[in-house]
Amino acid sequence: MIPIGGKTAHNTMDEDEALEAVRIMNPAVVLPCHYNCPALFTKQYNPADDAYFKREVEKLGSECIILHNAESIEL
Repeated sequence: MIPIGGKTAHNTMDEDEALEAVRIMNPAVVLPCHYNCPALFTKQYNPADDAYFKREVEKLGSECIILHNAESIEL
């Protein structure tokens, strides 16, 4: 799991910083997290482009699984 939503709040990595971490770690599977969260006074907290991230991760040879609210995965 890797955070990708730090573009505006700068409280986690953004997509490009997370891609650099994926390059370094070379994991088999990547699960992006901490992005596009519903927020009380804003439309989204920690916005990120998960389609872009998935596309770029898969270019690096890792599988990228996008989970949406309330979805789960068995590892």
